[in-house]
Amino acid sequence: MFTRILIAFLLFACLAVPATAATFNVSVTSNRFVPSSLTIHVGDTVTFTNAGGFHNVVADNGSFRCARGCDGVAGGDGTPSASAWSNSITFNTAGGVGYRCEVHAGMGMVGSIEVEDAPASTFNPNQHGLSGSWANAATDSQGVVLTVWPDLVAPGRGSLFGGWFTYDVSAAGGQRWYTVQGDVSSNDDSATMPIYQTQGGAFDSNQASSTAAVGQAVMHFDDCTHGSLAYTFSDGSGRSGTIPLTRLLANVNCSADGTNTGGGAYLRSGAWADLGTSGQGLVMDFNPPQGVFFAAWYTFLANAGQNAGGAGQHWYTLQAAIPAGFSTLTNVGIFESTGGVFDQHATTTTAPVGSANLTWQSCSSATMTYTFTAGPNAGLSGTLDLTRLGPVPAGCTL
Repeated sequence: MFTRILIAFLLFACLAVPATAATFNVSVTSNRFVPSSLTIHVGDTVTFTNAGGFHNVVADNGSFRCARGCDGVAGGDGTPSASAWSNSITFNTAGGVGYRCEVHAGMGMVGSIEVEDAPASTFNPNQHGLSGSWANAATDSQGVVLTVWPDLVAPGRGSLFGGWFTYDVSAAGGQRWYTVQGDVSSNDDSATMPIYQTQGGAFDSNQASSTAAVGQAVMHFDDCTHGSLAYTFSDGSGRSGTIPLTRLLANVNCSADGTNTGGGAYLRSGAWADLGTSGQGLVMDFNPPQGVFFAAWYTFLANAGQNAGGAGQHWYTLQAAIPAGFSTLTNVGIFESTGGVFDQHATTTTAPVGSANLTWQSCSSATMTYTFTAGPNAGLSGTLDLTRLGPVPAGCTL
């Protein structure tokens, strides 16, 4: 994921839709719409995709009727069809829109879209100052480590990437991790983006991994220390909800208007990966005011096969104190957390399982040696040649 999705995203960011106009996905399957209700803003687009069955999608107000294309649009045909059709509808007027499948409405195959006027933004998320560790205190040993590349796509339009470390829906299922990425706008404190899952890799290996979109997230920021992650999964799990997020470490240089000054070692925060490995990497958070380094390491089990699925994923956290003016961190603790449940309170256990040494050659290059003494990787040691993914923040120096 880290080398495939991030690099592809950076290369093709200029082709993405504006962040102020989001796209939402509705799956048409099993005689239902998933999700069946949405709240969007004027100018947003909803894409309906038939994932199986004899269906169409018809607005109650007659504004659209779609299947193999939409009636009245370039020869489209809204008659119910079992083909793998997909249609995108842009909503330019505020109000409620109900819709249905003409064949299965009587069986409850209906949905609704509430279109709201675009809210006035009070916070600018297009800033590196949002980079860092965020979590919900009500859930245990899970969170999101973010990095933002301001103005990467265009002036006023940057890009956000987040690594989400969490668990399966049951404690027995073990760890899981996802990534989110998409555009952020200086004029919109919310951003809609895909949720991705990467599977098939093996720890510190070039074993080929694969990445697929498994849902949709809406990242919202109230201010520099509070936000939320609303999620809807399309992987068949039916998961949806909203996670209130609080920044875990002190704010360094974030401001409401996006004017960032200074930062020191904080400017090393971001996504890092060894480009010789597949689908794995770290998202780092440096906090000079508190003298703390934190990172989430998104990887796999050493013996994971390419068909291991989510059970082959694994993540660790790294923590250490940081001295002033450092270029090397030694004896950084590597920790493993177990017992958690996806977006729920649970009794978890976090234990040290190894240590690492990190040396920075520049703001875009570093080396990390690791040694595991416990856990599934006990006895393993090695070296990662790390490269920063994305541009170096302005003002970063060693």
